[in-house]
Amino acid sequence: MFSLLSLYFAYRRDVVSAERYIAALNKTKTPVADDVTPIPIEEALPLAA
Repeated sequence: MFSLLSLYFAYRRDVVSAERYIAALNKTKTPVADDVTPIPIEEALPLAA
């Protein structure tokens, strides 16, 4: 049981450190806007039976 707990916490430590490392790499001066353009619906979708 102890080994399972130690493996879990070692895994979490690695994940948290990786998230912090990646966040430090992505320091941008301006926020990046999503390139999402709305698509107009040309016709109404049929209702499901």
